[in-house]
Amino acid sequence: MKAIIGHIILNVKEFNDSELFYDKILTEMGFEIDHVSEGDFGIMKSYKQGEHNLYIRFDRTEKSEKFVRNVGLDHLAFELNSETEVDKIYELINKLNVKITREPKKYPEYSESYYAFYFRDPNGIPLEVYLQ
Repeated sequence: MKAIIGHIILNVKEFNDSELFYDKILTEMGFEIDHVSEGDFGIMKSYKQGEHNLYIRFDRTEKSEKFVRNVGLDHLAFELNSETEVDKIYELINKLNVKITREPKKYPEYSESYYAFYFRDPNGIPLEVYLQ
């Protein structure tokens, strides 16, 4: 038996800002917009790359709370193929008016070639873009 992570769903507090943000960064990193579904519950949008999906979901029936980094998700990381690609996404993120928590730099404590930056999406969800 061999399982893969099939999909991840991020609940968002405001759909339009989140959609603009994720449309820009995920399509730049090679994801395709897979589908959007809307109903009484709210809106859900899927971004697909290979066999993996990342969804953003806005629930009209629930009041959103501020993201708390506690038990549960610590952060979601996207691995790229070069420092140049990491820097390209950093420049894009830098224009999107979100909080950058760590500028791009090498992290030799992780591996010789580890190069990354960290930021928050419009909902405060922590994200990372890195080269292993």
